[in-house]
Amino acid sequence: MRSDGEPPLRPGQSGTRAFKEDTGVEPTYRIAAQKVDIGTAAEAKTLVSDPADAEGKVPAVAYVQYTHLRGATVKEYPRVGDYAEVYADGRRGAKVTGAAGRPKGCADPDEIENWRSGQSHLLCATFLIPARARSVEVMWTEIGGEPFVWTF
Repeated sequence: MRSDGEPPLRPGQSGTRAFKEDTGVEPTYRIAAQKVDIGTAAEAKTLVSDPADAEGKVPAVAYVQYTHLRGATVKEYPRVGDYAEVYADGRRGAKVTGAAGRPKGCADPDEIENWRSGQSHLLCATFLIPARARSVEVMWTEIGGEPFVWTF
């Protein structure tokens, strides 16, 4: 998955990267995928409007901790969490959007305001992956950047 030859990160290990938010500020974040919860086929069907879209799939929820290390305050709507994805057997899962895909304990990025240095938020991303996947990874990368990859 990683093109730079670096080994994957273990759960909880972090990478540090400056990230240009939509508002133009470019804080530096420490990013650490904590865990991936794999759900059931029945749960997958509740996350989509057409249950056929979930056939043979289960939800995989990536829990990623973002810590604002330095740089300007992010006044509102941070998008750093939008770049976390779940891969199963080397293929990107189908992203679930909306409140249905956000488990309890995960921050809603649309409600985060005035994110300052030293503050952390747990942001989650839900993807549908094949029910029989043998390997699961979380990848975070911005467009054109080198990815951070965690193996679970």
